[in-house]
Amino acid sequence: MPLQATALLLAAVCVCRVQEGVAFPNGSVAFSCGSMMPVHPPYTPSSSSPPVTLSTSSASYRPGGVITVTVEVVKNSSTEFQGFLLQARSRKGLALLWPVGKFTNISTTLFTALHCNNMENSTVSQASGVKKKKVQLTWEASINSNYGDIYFSATLVQDYTTFWVQLNSSTLRLDSSVNSAAGVFSSSALLFINLLSLSAYC
Repeated sequence: MPLQATALLLAAVCVCRVQEGVAFPNGSVAFSCGSMMPVHPPYTPSSSSPPVTLSTSSASYRPGGVITVTVEVVKNSSTEFQGFLLQARSRKGLALLWPVGKFTNISTTLFTALHCNNMENSTVSQASGVKKKKVQLTWEASINSNYGDIYFSATLVQDYTTFWVQLNSSTLRLDSSVNSAAGVFSSSALLFINLLSLSAYC
């Protein structure tokens, strides 16, 4: 085989191996936690309108509460996706680049849980390269949540050459009324106890 043909064949094999290794069909993409950017050289994120919707079960959340998050291909579309990366992020200052809260009830046959920023189950990706039209996950806020308003962000991979980065949901407002109500109840109970104590001395 001519030397030039041999070199071209080796180059093609190398490119295939790089694509196979970088695509990570099992979802082990922890190094993308911050940027949410797949490493698929030489390709860059698609500028076309993403054929998916990112929706949540509520427009607000409470400390310790759960939210159902759905990533789904738009109706009447034949598009399917192989990979995704999903996390919740705060709109407060420096928290913008890191996930908040955690995902629960994760099916290990369908999804891979990632511990981004040393936070357990703070991000989820696919467990295999099986094509899909919809994924649905449950997210839970910490009981002492101080995230403020949040949103969910997803990266979607249709194939090695076509992907969309940081597709964001609508903002979810922090509903702290439960904590406020608890505080009012505690104050009222304390006042009642104090009145009882005073009446005992009368």
